[in-house]
Amino acid sequence: MTSFPRAVIAPAALALTSVFVAGVAHAEAGDWIVRGGVTYVAPNDNTSSRNGELAPALQGTDVAVSSEPQFGLTIAYLLSDNLAVELLGASPFKHDLTLSGGALDGSPLGDIKHLPPTLSMQYRFNNESAFTPYVGLGLNYTFFFSEDVSDEARALGIEKIELDDSFGPAAQVGVDYALNDRWLINADVRYLQIETTAEVRTATGSTHVDVDVDPWVYTLALGYRF
Repeated sequence: MTSFPRAVIAPAALALTSVFVAGVAHAEAGDWIVRGGVTYVAPNDNTSSRNGELAPALQGTDVAVSSEPQFGLTIAYLLSDNLAVELLGASPFKHDLTLSGGALDGSPLGDIKHLPPTLSMQYRFNNESAFTPYVGLGLNYTFFFSEDVSDEARALGIEKIELDDSFGPAAQVGVDYALNDRWLINADVRYLQIETTAEVRTATGSTHVDVDVDPWVYTLALGYRF
């Protein structure tokens, strides 16, 4: 079998390597990065009644909040080669509310929608590879709307559910993988402190329930740098 001489292999390998390396450039001060993809919100919910009395059938129950995937979008601006400010947005998340515990365990309570815009400051660990990991801290403001009560809940005497908007800290870790000097793949995990109060109204009065959603938010996205 004929083998290629080293004089041919070495230059060819060097040329091939240079093609891949030349196509990867790190984001730097003044750059914008736009990412879009799937964002999955997984609530770590906890509830407790603090005002008023629940209907007898609801005594001893908590409220579970379902997980939900949606389209997520982030826009980041690099203040320096290592520091960036990022805004997270998404299409509205819709979560099912289900009674947990007690005699009505698993019964649907209703559903809600929310938007969780989050502004974060990131530190990016630039290096010589295509991978750029980063960490971030920021603030989250969550809007709750379109609170609907299920037919099962109405049969129990519940007429309306309203959730207060929430404001709290956020933390994240993630990584960008550069496909070339413009396009990248992003994976990101963040924790949002979302603590709200739900008002559950019945014909005889209302009950205020503390709801700690505190979700983990997972994102897989395609990004573009310019």
